Parts: sequence; C-alpha cells; structure tokens
Amino acid sequence: MTPFYADEWLQVWHGDCREVMAGMEPESVHCVVTSPPYWRQRDYGTDGQIGLEAPPEEYVDTLVAVFAEVRRILRPDGTLW
Repeated sequence: MTPFYADEWLQVWHGDCREVMAGMEPESVHCVVTSPPYWRQRDYGTDGQIGLEAPPEEYVDTLVAVFAEVRRILRPDGTLW
C-alpha cells in the first residue's frame, strides 16, 4: 500500500485503518490523527465499515482492536489525536 500523499517530511495515509496499519512497521509512526465514527450514526456505503456493527459491544471491540494497532505502530514519543 502506498501513501495518499508523501513528501520528504510527511506521509498521509487514506483507507480502512485496519488495512493501512497492518502494513506498517511497529513503532514507526510519529502522529496519528483520527475521528472514529460514532456507532450507528453514518453509513458511508462501505462493506464492513466501523460504526455499523449490530450490537454496541461489537463496535467497542472493533475500536479496542483499532487502538491496539495504533499503539503497535506509534513510536514511544508519538502522539495520538
């Protein structure tokens, strides 16, 4: 997978975060900026999208898995917004 945008200072990734982060090296990211969807508030027309899980517990489990992956790729001095 390639970045949506990249220059000598910055890479911007776009896509399903679960797929994008799976291809990233551990502790390789300086900053993560995200806005997770609220549960059952938006349908973006994408199969398997986060936020449309049937029970709220499944939604919470999905977000826990996503943020575990954020923790894996984030550098020790990294930030999450």
